[in-house]
Amino acid sequence: MLHTFVFSLGASGSFSASCCTFRKKPDPRYPMETRWFPQVNDSSCSECRHLHLLQRIPADSSYPEDFYKPPSKTDTKACADPLGMENGDIPTDNLFVSDAGPPGYDKRKARLNYPAAWCARPVDTNQWIRVDLGKSTTVTGLITQGRSYSDVWTKTYKVKYSSDNAAWAYVTDKTGNPKVFPGNTDDDSQVTVYFPAPLHTRFIQIEPQSWTRYICIRFELLGCKGKIVNSF
Repeated sequence: MLHTFVFSLGASGSFSASCCTFRKKPDPRYPMETRWFPQVNDSSCSECRHLHLLQRIPADSSYPEDFYKPPSKTDTKACADPLGMENGDIPTDNLFVSDAGPPGYDKRKARLNYPAAWCARPVDTNQWIRVDLGKSTTVTGLITQGRSYSDVWTKTYKVKYSSDNAAWAYVTDKTGNPKVFPGNTDDDSQVTVYFPAPLHTRFIQIEPQSWTRYICIRFELLGCKGKIVNSF
């Protein structure tokens, strides 16, 4: 359910935001309560940022008043630690694919700099590889490679994300359409992309859109490892 509120920022003025409360209205009786707000132009409310409901006593009053602490801004490129594909911190059991792939090209081979790659047997745009990060994590981009020692790579792809593996949304461009990211132009060079805004999410899904010969990809996710950073 969406609600709109105006929050005081003191002498500097105020701002309004659509509140994504997930079927529960904000209750000002509880200080330090977390409320979630969608990113700009995100009407689906599937990716939200949060504000903290706090209380303070104004200098000219003895009664407490409620206020919301704005979220911090995040520099996408400053939050770009490898999240664990290449080094194995993300276990193979947390990888899911639309197709197991031909022998020798299963999901275990999807890690950056790993020999070979994950390859999908059906060559169409319905293929995907999904990562469960295990908990809500700030994800800001990724690095991709093609299949090692071959002339096979993914040229473009889309990215989906979800906090619960049920409600999914695409990373979008300025027009609100699913953003198509540039992939690779050879088998081994690394191509790094950053999302328009950091994602606060648990699940990431890569969906190849075009390719050379076959759908094959290796990758690493980038973000803030070991901490959560609010997107704004």
